[in-house]
Amino acid sequence: MDRPSRRLRIGTAILAVGSLGIGGVSLALVSHGLDLGTRTGRHLLAGALANGSLAILLVVLALVPLRHGARWAFWAYLVPLVGYGIPIFIVDAMHVVPERLLMTLLPQAVGLAAALVGLTLVAQALFAKDTPT
Repeated sequence: MDRPSRRLRIGTAILAVGSLGIGGVSLALVSHGLDLGTRTGRHLLAGALANGSLAILLVVLALVPLRHGARWAFWAYLVPLVGYGIPIFIVDAMHVVPERLLMTLLPQAVGLAAALVGLTLVAQALFAKDTPT
């Protein structure tokens, strides 16, 4: 694929922006201050760093190999979304206190929705059968 198709360009841009949204959860985790002298504080920091690292990795996947048409990168993007993003959304929906539920779930829901739209566009571009012009 010499020049990315319009669907591929739009889809990967949506994926990159959605991934940044997912990384925003990390900022929310550390914005209230963490007591690193406690086990919970250290676990929150570890979770924030892991989540932020994953978000950066997903942005790079979207903007480099996916944008250039690498099919393997589609699956590399999808696996953490299904194995991490959706389960964390479900756990948060079940366990976050009602006062913080909207602020916790909204960025995740927007990020997951963006990923769904972006992956749909990317899949159409990467896996569509070639049609004669």
